[in-house]
Order: sequence, then structure tokens, then C-alpha cells
Amino acid sequence: MMGSSVKIYVSLVAIGICVALSMWVGKIYDQYKNMSAYTPLAEIVDKGSTGLPHIGGPFTLTDHLGNSRTDADFKGKYMMVYFGYSFCPDICPAALSNMTEALIQLETKADQIYPLFITIDPERDTSTHLARYIGIFHPRFIALTGTPQQIEKAKKAYRVYGTKTKPDGTSTEYVMDHSSIIYVMDRQGRFVAHFNHTTPPQEMVRILNTLIS
Repeated sequence: MMGSSVKIYVSLVAIGICVALSMWVGKIYDQYKNMSAYTPLAEIVDKGSTGLPHIGGPFTLTDHLGNSRTDADFKGKYMMVYFGYSFCPDICPAALSNMTEALIQLETKADQIYPLFITIDPERDTSTHLARYIGIFHPRFIALTGTPQQIEKAKKAYRVYGTKTKPDGTSTEYVMDHSSIIYVMDRQGRFVAHFNHTTPPQEMVRILNTLIS
């Protein structure tokens, strides 16, 4: 009799644990399901956190007009920094288009932001080519290229992933497999927020307004 009672008790406890676990998993799933794709990437970074990776750093590159530019040239204003390449078929145009729309919505506040497009494909993205490409986006955009070594240094500073791949394994044509993060840096060049290429312009505007204000 005692053995049966123990078995019943253990069974009830097990059922209770399963129910509680199911409710917890369901709650987590609901939060995930209702969370927009951009939510975790559109949060202002807590400057007081000591666990954040160091993002950003010095660079020397060449802009789309052929001028040598360093990170120091952009101090004093906010930066929106995006790494990509002009031959990118979809992700990069989406990111740059959303950044453009956000800058338009910011109106005069856009003057307080430098939007930078840094190529990860310097072999094809020359200054001349970038001048044609970046012209279809917001006029404040500055496109930057450089030597492979300069680009690698900038990628490392911003913890950017980018590598050349050939879709069919034999073609001379290639694409760049890369991360897609828009880094927001403050007036001192410190990392303060980030978005991705799916972040709606109005969400970018909300975050940027908070930072600028």
C-alpha cells in the first residue's frame, strides 16, 4: 500500500514538473514568436555593462571621392556603420535602403549622423565604382574602400565576418558571405547600439532620436 502511495506521489510530482516545464517553454516560445526580427539588434547598449565586446577602432580608408579618411574624421557626430559590398544582391541594398529612409525621417537631425558604407570586397569596390553605387542612397552616405589589409583591419575592429565564396565551386564569379549589422557609434566613436538589415526605418529613428536627444 505504501509503495503504491509513493508511486502515485512520484507520478504526481513528475506530472507537475512536466506541466510547469511545458508552461515555461510555451512562454519562452510565445515571447520568441512575438518578437520582431530586429528586436534584439535594436536595443541601446548599456554603457555601464562590463561584459560587452569592444567594437570599433581606428581605421584608414579611402572614400568614394578618392580622399583618404580616418575614423578621426567622423568624431563629433554619430556614425551608422555598415559593412557590405556593392555586388550584394539583396541584404546590403535592404540595409542601405532602410538606413536611407531612417535618415529621411530624421530630417534635420540626420545632419548629426555620418552613415558609412565600408566595403568587404575591395577587389571590385573601387572608389570610382562606389561613387556610382552609393549615389542611389541618401546623399549623406560616405562609401569607404581600401587595400585588403586595411579592410581586414576595419573588419576585425568591428568584429565583422566576411569571406569570398563561389556558389558553384568552379565559377570565376564570387559572392561575399558576410554578417549584416548596422553599428551605431556615439560622438566619441564608442559603440552604443546596433540594428540589422531587417530593422524597420521607424525603429531606427526611435533609437537614434533617443541617442541624439
